[in-house]
Amino acid sequence: MTVPTTSLRSDETPILLFPEVFERGGGLQRSVQERATLFAERWERVLLLTTGFTPRWAEVPEQLKERGSLHPRVEVRNFFAHSTWVSRLGVPPKDAYAVPEEDGEVVTRAQKQAGAKPFRLADFRPGERFPFRFRYFDTDGKLLLTTKTGPRSKHEQSGVDAEGRKVSWPEIVAGWVDDEIAGLPSPVLFSLQRGFTDPVLLESQRAYRKVASLHNCHYNDPDDRSSGIRPSFRLLFANAAKVDQIVVQTQQHLTELREDVPWAPLRAIRYPGRDPHQAPVEKDPTLVVLVSQLIERKRVDHAVRAFVDVVRAVPEARLEIYGEGPLQARLGALVEELGLGGSVRLMGYSLGVGEAQARAACVLLTSTFEGSPRVVTESMSRGTPAVAYTIRYGPRDLIRDGVDGLLVERHEPAALAEAIISLVSDPERVVEMGRRAAEVVDRFPVAEFERAWHDVLTEPARPRSVISRARELAQRARTSRAGRRVRRLARGLAHRRTPTGRRPSSLPASSVPRVG
Repeated sequence: MTVPTTSLRSDETPILLFPEVFERGGGLQRSVQERATLFAERWERVLLLTTGFTPRWAEVPEQLKERGSLHPRVEVRNFFAHSTWVSRLGVPPKDAYAVPEEDGEVVTRAQKQAGAKPFRLADFRPGERFPFRFRYFDTDGKLLLTTKTGPRSKHEQSGVDAEGRKVSWPEIVAGWVDDEIAGLPSPVLFSLQRGFTDPVLLESQRAYRKVASLHNCHYNDPDDRSSGIRPSFRLLFANAAKVDQIVVQTQQHLTELREDVPWAPLRAIRYPGRDPHQAPVEKDPTLVVLVSQLIERKRVDHAVRAFVDVVRAVPEARLEIYGEGPLQARLGALVEELGLGGSVRLMGYSLGVGEAQARAACVLLTSTFEGSPRVVTESMSRGTPAVAYTIRYGPRDLIRDGVDGLLVERHEPAALAEAIISLVSDPERVVEMGRRAAEVVDRFPVAEFERAWHDVLTEPARPRSVISRARELAQRARTSRAGRRVRRLARGLAHRRTPTGRRPSSLPASSVPRVG
């Protein structure tokens, strides 16, 4: 329910950091839109600051607003469209398109906003989806900055200037963020994705409070806690004293993080069971549904392979797979290879997936890891039990094994098939489990979820100890532009020698540039 404008709060300003919003997307994309909408229903001004380049940065949010996925009052701003740093760039010169010093072929493309001149060059290796490098130029056509992207990503993570000196890309983007939030009442900055927005969150100097939301498992091997912390989480955890709150989605995740990162300010906010307000639909006791991105870590092929055994036991059983991704062609070929063309269908992306979940005998979750699988909660709220691998995190927190769903301990197609068969061969069990599954709406109320995020937004800034403040100031001084100039000068002077061959023992005060 939308709160009347007259009752909106203005004493805090929610600011959400995210690389890019899409019309289509998985659970994380929807979480960003829902979080922004939740805040916009209660606060006067909500900003969604997107840090990645996309020519459709303004078009997509408008489409999301039209279909009701994003609140109309959420203001979306984009670094490449609105930062003064980008506005001061020059057009890449023609001779910069050739890169003869590279080993192997490089494909170079100019990038620009709609209706504007090119502002940078993107360098691709043949056959790769994303650029490995971007190059920026000044108004004289001279190389200004070269940035590198992360693995299998188009988002920049590091940079060097024309002389090869390191430049902090997060610091550049954080400068824009601070310009955007300057003068706003108590800006609370949220980072919603590891690797890309956490560094910007940590670099911001004007945020009143800083909050990081975790949506995935933080272990290198989700099945092995001793495997170490995934690289994308390490920066946040190492600097946890600089944020006010780190929010996870399950009690298990909270418990494990309290052991792994005991110095971090942690809390759990579980995704709620939402009443779908959907008209009752007739159950199809032989229909199984899987909703997922078609990517490696979702292990959709396990569901396809399991259906060889399922249709052998229950010939009329059918599997509908909703979603899209780079593995779509490979999965289609697997369906044909296994002779399942009449039983398994790839449905693609659909806005009507909720009705399919409601009709199904069960939904499947075969991922290697999750933060908390929304598909399980949403299906249960529609009266459909879930059959899920016991992964980190979510299934154990949500599903009462044998009551409103089934937990599969062995993460392999044969075990998955056994669980599916036990349901599709017993329609009465499907109905009873579905009835109990719908209790998720009362077990995890929306009101508690909304109250918890309200508390995160309105809590006072986390007190900093004298020691932590001193460390932050020292770190800020070391990484500031003036601080780097001082260090470069000191290194240069350390290598200079006097006419007698000795290094100078002291320097006049006038030799050192002032900091500030």
